[in-house]
Amino acid sequence: MQRLIHPSLLLTLLSLSLTGCARFEDHPLNSADSAARIEARALSSVGLRDYINSVLANKTGQPPQAWDIDRLTLAAIYYHPDLALARAQAETMDAAITTAGQRPNPSITVTPTWVRNLATAAVPWIAASAISIPIETAGKRGFRIAKTEHLSDAARLRVADTAWLVRGRLRLAMLEVYAAQEAEHLLQQQLIIQQAMTERLEQQMTIGEITRLEVIRSHLALNQLQLNVSAAQKRGAESRVLLATAVGVPVDALAGIEFDFSKLAQLPDLNLIPVGQLRETALQKRPDVLAALADYAAAQSALQLEIANQYPNIQANPGYAWEMGEHRWALGATMQLPILHQNQGPIAEADAKRRELAVRFEALQMRILGDIDRTHAGLGAVLAKWADAEKQMRLQQENLQSAQALFQAGETDRLALLGAELENAVIERAKLDVLVETHQALNALEDTLRYPIASTLTATLISDSAIRKTP
Repeated sequence: MQRLIHPSLLLTLLSLSLTGCARFEDHPLNSADSAARIEARALSSVGLRDYINSVLANKTGQPPQAWDIDRLTLAAIYYHPDLALARAQAETMDAAITTAGQRPNPSITVTPTWVRNLATAAVPWIAASAISIPIETAGKRGFRIAKTEHLSDAARLRVADTAWLVRGRLRLAMLEVYAAQEAEHLLQQQLIIQQAMTERLEQQMTIGEITRLEVIRSHLALNQLQLNVSAAQKRGAESRVLLATAVGVPVDALAGIEFDFSKLAQLPDLNLIPVGQLRETALQKRPDVLAALADYAAAQSALQLEIANQYPNIQANPGYAWEMGEHRWALGATMQLPILHQNQGPIAEADAKRRELAVRFEALQMRILGDIDRTHAGLGAVLAKWADAEKQMRLQQENLQSAQALFQAGETDRLALLGAELENAVIERAKLDVLVETHQALNALEDTLRYPIASTLTATLISDSAIRKTP
C-alpha cells in the first residue's frame, strides 16, 4: 500500500509549526511589591533626571536647583499612572494591528479507514486526506487592518490628551501650594501686627485711656488670626499631598524639594498669546479632536469591512484518496450562500455608528468652542478685577506711607501706624486671592487651548514627550 503522508513527515510539519509558538511567562502582580515601587518614587531619581535632560536637551546632567511647573510636568509625564494606563492602552491597540493583519491558517484532514470483511483480496485500508485553504475576498483583510490602525492612532493621540489633563491638574495643585504658602506668610504678618496692637491696647487700658471692651475685641481678632494661621498650615500640608498626587509620587518625595513659583507670582503678558489663532488651532488640532477624527476613520473602515462581508469567503478544499490501489485526486470549494441575508444588519449598525461618531465630533468641537469663549471671557473679567486690586494696593501703600510719615513727625501714635500696617496686610491677602483666581482662569484657558502659557515647553514637546516616553 502507498501511504499518503509518511508519519515522520507529518511529525516534522507539526514540529516546525510549533517552533514559532509563543510561550507563557508568568508575571504575578503583587500588591506589596507594587506599593513598594510607588513609595520608592522620587524627584531625585537618576531615571527621571535623565528623562528630563533628554527632553530639554540638557547636556550637563545636573539636577535642577528648583522645580517649576515645566519640570514638574515632565516628572508627571514620567510617573503619573493615568499616562501609564493611556500608554498601555495604546500598546494594546498596536498589538491588535498584528491580529488584524493575520491571514487564516489552512487546515488538513486525514481520515484513514479500515474496511472489515472485504469480499475481495484487496488491502482493507482506504487513505484519504484534504486540505482546507481559507481565501478572504473583497479586500476584507485590508479594511480590518485600516480600522485597527485608525484605532491605534486614536489611542496614541489620547496619550497626548491625557498629558494635557495631567498638566492642568498639576498647575492647579502647584497654584494651591503657592497660595497656601503665601496666605500663611501674610496671616503670620497680620498675627504679629495684631499681637503688637493688643499689647499696646493693654498698656492703654492699664493707664485708663481705654476700656476693657476694646482690649477684648483685639483679643478676639487675635484669636481669629491664630485660627486662620492654623487653617493655612493645614491647607499647606494638604496642598503638598495634592501636588504629589498630581505628579504621581508619594508626598515624602516632596520633602526637601525647592519649588520655583516665579511664574505664579506674576501674570504673563496676555497680549503675546494669540488667542484667536490658537482658537482655530484647538478646534482642528487638539489631541482629542484628532483622536475623534481617527475614531471616525476607524468607523469608516468598519463600514467598508461590513460591506465587504456581503461577499462570502471561499474555502478551497483540494484532496487525495488512495482506495483499492487507485489514486483519486479531488478539487473542491466551499462557499456560504448569501440567500437569507446579505449582512444588512451589521452594515446598518456600522453605518449608524459612523453617523454617531460624526455627531460626537461636532459636539466635541462645539464644547471646545464654548469652553474657549467662556474661559477667555472669564479671564477678561478676572483681569479687570486684578487691575482694581492693584489700584487698591497702590492706594493702601500711599496710606501706609502717610501713616509712617505722621508717626515719624510725632503727629500720630504707634497704634495708628499698626492699624495702617494691618490694613496693608489685609489688602495684600485680598490681592493674593485675586492673583490665584486669575491664574485659575489662565489654567482653564491653557486647558482648553492645549497651549502652554508662560512656559518653556511647547505644545508639540508636551504631546510628543507623553507619547514617546518609555517606562
